[in-house]
Amino acid sequence: MEELNFDEMRNQITLLKQKLDHEEIVNDHLLRETMRSGKGAINITKRLSYFCAFASIFIYLMLSGTGTFSLAFIIATCIMMLFCAVATHYVHRPVDRMNLMTEDLATVARVMAKFRKQYDQWLHYVTPALLIPWFCWAVYEFAWKNAPEGVNHWMMALPLLIGAAIGLFIGYYFHCKAVDAADNIIKQIEEN
Repeated sequence: MEELNFDEMRNQITLLKQKLDHEEIVNDHLLRETMRSGKGAINITKRLSYFCAFASIFIYLMLSGTGTFSLAFIIATCIMMLFCAVATHYVHRPVDRMNLMTEDLATVARVMAKFRKQYDQWLHYVTPALLIPWFCWAVYEFAWKNAPEGVNHWMMALPLLIGAAIGLFIGYYFHCKAVDAADNIIKQIEEN
């Protein structure tokens, strides 16, 4: 009788262990699927950055024939956009190379933390260093250098200021979206 109870207990323990193993596999799979959707949000930001950089290059090259901006300004803008596209590729490359379904979670967390840090450094240091001088030059080129006689320079600069505010808002929104996706991946890894 006692032997039957032990066999029954062993069977129940084996069954419980199988259920726990299955639960672990399901949780791991759900975690990796969630991480993959976060990586998708990061990739949307990358593709948008590439699109904006190359669209800007195209637009400024088209403006070169109009005389709205000097050739030096257009060349400097195109170089700056190429630099931004290359930097985007550099920052996103480790994330792109990861296979979230097979990579160990410690590596994923480390890559996402580095990605987040680089994105924040870009926002706080590189963006102001590039945009403030470039924007001042753009305002000078558009509103002062090429303004018709008798036109208020600040009224000419107003569309640039509005466009810059809208562009900064959109850029900051997508920056936050990418950083939040990386943070969510890190947070989910830490919880498991």
